[in-house]
Parts: sequence; structure tokens; C-alpha cells
Amino acid sequence: MRGQYSLTKKNLDLILERIEEISKNADIKAINDTVLEVKNKFSNNIFYLVVLGQFKRGKSTFINYILGADILPTGVVPLTSVITKVQYSTSIWAKVIHNDGMEKDIDIDELDLYCTERNNPKNIKGVKEIHIGYPFDFVAKDVVIVDTPGIGSVYKHNTDIAYNYIDKADAVIFLFSVDPPISEVEKEFLSEISKSVDKIFFVLNKIDYVTEKELKEIVTYNRNIIREITGNSDIFLYPISAKLALEGKLLKDEGSLKKSGVQMLENDLRNFLLGEKEKVLLERYTKNIKRIISMCKTFFESNIRLKLIPLEQLEANIKAFEKYIEEVERAKKEISLLLRSDMKKILQNFDEKSEEYKKLLSVRVSEKVNNYYYTIRNLGRVDQKRELEKYFERVVIEEFEKLKEYIEKEAEEQYSKALSNYLSRLNTLIENIKAVVDRLFGLNIEYFKHETGITSESKFTYRIGYEVGALEIDPVYFTYLLPKKLAGKLILNRVLKRIEIDIDRNLGRIRYDLLRRIEKSSNEFEKDMNFKLQVIYDVLKELIDKALKDYKLDKESFEKEKSHYQMLLGEISELEERLSQIGEK
Repeated sequence: MRGQYSLTKKNLDLILERIEEISKNADIKAINDTVLEVKNKFSNNIFYLVVLGQFKRGKSTFINYILGADILPTGVVPLTSVITKVQYSTSIWAKVIHNDGMEKDIDIDELDLYCTERNNPKNIKGVKEIHIGYPFDFVAKDVVIVDTPGIGSVYKHNTDIAYNYIDKADAVIFLFSVDPPISEVEKEFLSEISKSVDKIFFVLNKIDYVTEKELKEIVTYNRNIIREITGNSDIFLYPISAKLALEGKLLKDEGSLKKSGVQMLENDLRNFLLGEKEKVLLERYTKNIKRIISMCKTFFESNIRLKLIPLEQLEANIKAFEKYIEEVERAKKEISLLLRSDMKKILQNFDEKSEEYKKLLSVRVSEKVNNYYYTIRNLGRVDQKRELEKYFERVVIEEFEKLKEYIEKEAEEQYSKALSNYLSRLNTLIENIKAVVDRLFGLNIEYFKHETGITSESKFTYRIGYEVGALEIDPVYFTYLLPKKLAGKLILNRVLKRIEIDIDRNLGRIRYDLLRRIEKSSNEFEKDMNFKLQVIYDVLKELIDKALKDYKLDKESFEKEKSHYQMLLGEISELEERLSQIGEK
């Protein structure tokens, strides 16, 4: 079995090497870059087991369970902000890889300084990846476990990173949780994953949060949704508690491990990695080579087809396309205007509910302040003032924290719903452009689509997040020449009078932040839309300019150039045939 794997791998290597020579000969940068990426990935036979899912599904806790150690940071807010790779090592180490290529060795206890949203917000430290070495014995030593940022949180860059890593995964562990069951964001993400990755382990986490009856309903509901998305009726969903599994491993508590329900998943993972890993690696390697061959064929065929169009006809078609682009630009402006109109409705919804928010907060804060006052009424005036002020500030912030979570979730849902419509219109527009390009020039520009696409859950950048000192709590001035009882009442009343003012002021700050982030989100959508369309324009322009330039050559040179691309296309087709023969063995 191992000998067959080595032979097949060697044959695939030879095909990729020849493709690399051809792409360098044709000077195609996009293909050269892709070849280099694939070579680096498969030269060391590294298997990427990638853990994906929505934010706060317990991915980092799950990986800590696999490692048998509490290494990756976990918490109650979205934490992971960069890709973190864990590989087998006899010693424990950690390394930060920066976007500029610089590497830095760090202590394992310093991970949260680089991989968490709390200490590295929006990845301001420019971290590309974090690599960790650890002597875990859960899986084979050439398996790299990849922790990814959660999708669907308010941190857009986290979603982008997770989406961009789909194509690098050899197998995926996709985590859901029972709180709540599968979301719209997860449905879209899973749809993209299932197009690229053949082996997906579906894991339902946090089963310790629900009753056995509730769990059965959630499992059935999620499994049916997954079947619908993937088109696969043979779906198994592993119900587990990563928290209990980790506790069981750390404390060597067999009871917790058994309650966690993780044993079946662990056994199936081990069996898969021992028995099917090499097969999956070869399949992924073959799939990547096929993708590169498709890129080469598209490029060469496009050049040849343009050279077959008579010059007069080519120039006429170029004018027709330029006229069509004017229609595209009008449609693009319409999409932008309608999207911005829907974005304003999110703000209007906040305005309509602001009075409701204000009343709710006022009642909650007043009740808590009143109750707290009676626990400190026997203190001296100075102590009463200090303690009541501190408590008042803390309560206002606590209540705003609860409110902002609700506002944030509601705004995200409204944004995602609105954006889905415009994504559909944009995708239709792009499909129409492709059809026109095919009709006028005989070109297939499928390969030239922007790789990561635009997803509704990835574009929402709104975030309400105030640290303790950021809320504006006006000072209360007290009079100390009154009797203690009367002074205490005055202290309490003046604090209570400030409640509505401070709540109103900070609701205004939230509104401003919401407005700013909606504007930013709309701008980013338009930027992505323009980029996606510009990619098509630029590639088409490059091909047409090359064709027009070739027409200026003398007839002999023109035919020589055309023959050169026909020869390259022939070689690529031969390599495609060799690849299909390898697949049949």
C-alpha cells in the first residue's frame, strides 16, 4: 500500500513539474503562484485537518481536548483571530509567522497576545499564522491540526480568513452547537466547504446544555439541514461536549469522558487518519493539479480563440462590449443605491426602538441602584458617595453590555438578510457578463472569478464595544453639610436623576457607532463588487490587447505565435490525459 502511494505521488510530482515548466515558458504569474503553493503543500505529505465553524461553537476547546492540554485560548467572546497550526513535536514550542515573512519564537503562554481578538484586534500585529509544536498522541505525526477564526461574528476579517482556508483543507471537522442549532451563516459556509472538501466530520458540541429529549430534536433538525445542503443522505452527526471531554482528559476522569460522548468521534477520526489519510492526500493532490491544468487550458484556449477572430470583427466586438459595460455600470450603481437604502433602514429600526431601550435600561439601573443603596446606607457620607458612584457606573456598563449584544445580533440579522438579495443580483450580473464575453469573443472566464467571493455574513463590520472607561458617566456633586440620613437620600436621588441622562447619552454613542459601521460595511461591499468586476475587465483587456498586438506582427510571426500556444495547449492536454490515467489505477 505504501509502495503504491509513493509511486502515484512520484507520477503526480512529475506532472506538476512539467506544468510548472510550461507556465514559466508562457509567463503566467497566476498559474506560477498556484503551482508554487501546491508544491509546498504536498512536497512534505502534510495532512491538514482543519476545524471550522461559526464563532463560539467551541473549536479551540475541542482542539485542546485533542491535544489533551489547555493550550489554545478560550473564552466567552470571539477569541481566535488568526490561523493556528498545531503539529506533532517531541518538545513544546510556539512560533509567530508575520505577514512580512518575519518569524518570532514565543512562549506557549504568550499565545493569547497574538491569536486572540482581545489582544490582537483586527490582527493589527500583522500575524499570518501561529505554529505550535506539541507531543500529542491523538493522530498521526504528519497531521497538522488547524484552528480557524469563527465565521459570522462582527469581526469581518475573521470570516474572510476562515473562508480563504477552505481550499487548503484535506479533511474538515465542522463544529455546530446546540445554542442555537444551525444558523443561516453556517448553512452558507457549509455549502462552500462541501464543494471543495470530500471528508467532513460533523460535530454537534455543547450537548451538556440540553436535555436528552432536546438533543434528539436538535440532532434530527441539523442532520436534515446538512443533508439538504450537501446533497448527501449518508450524514452522521457526532453529539459531544468538548468541555467535558477536555476536563476528563485533564483530570483523568473517565466519568466526564464518557458523559462527553466523544469516544465514537475519536475512534472514527483515528481510523480515518490511519486508513484513508494517504488516499485523501492523493485525491487532493490530483484535484489541485486538475485545477491548474484547467487554468492553463483556459488561458491558452483564450489566446488561440482571439487569434481566430478576423481583425475587423474583433474591433467591432470590442466596441459592442464597451457599450455593454455602460449598462453594467448603471446596474452596479442601482445595486449600490438600493443597498444603502436598506442599510438606512437598520438605523431607522434602532431609532424606532431607542425609547424602548431607554425605558428598559432606566428601570433596570434604577432598581439595582435603589436596592444597592440600602446595603450601604449605614456607611459614612464619603464612603456612600464613593461606593454608590462606583456601583452606578458598573451597573450602567453591565446593562449596556447586555443591550449591545441584542442590538448587535439584530443588526447583523437585518444586514445579512438585506445583503443576500444584492449578492444574488451581483452574481447574476457577473454571469451575464460572462455570457456576453463568451458570445463576443468565445472566451470562458470562469477561472478568472475572484477566488473568495462575497458572503453576506463576512461583510458586517459593525461592532459595539466599550471598555469600562469609555462610557460617559457624569460626576455627581454632593453636599456634606446636611444630616446623614438626608444627605444619603440626596446622594441617592441625584444618582437616580443622572440615570436617564447617561443612558440617553450613551445610546447616542451607540447610534453613532452603528451609523459609522453601516457606512463602512456598505463601502466594503461596493469595494468588493468593483474589484470583482474589475478582475473580469482587466483579464479581458489583457487578452484583447495581446491579440491586437499580435495582429500587428507580420503574418509569419503571427502564425508562429498562434502555433506556440497551440503547442502548449497540446502539451497540457497530454498531461491531463496522463493525470486521468493515474486516477484510473
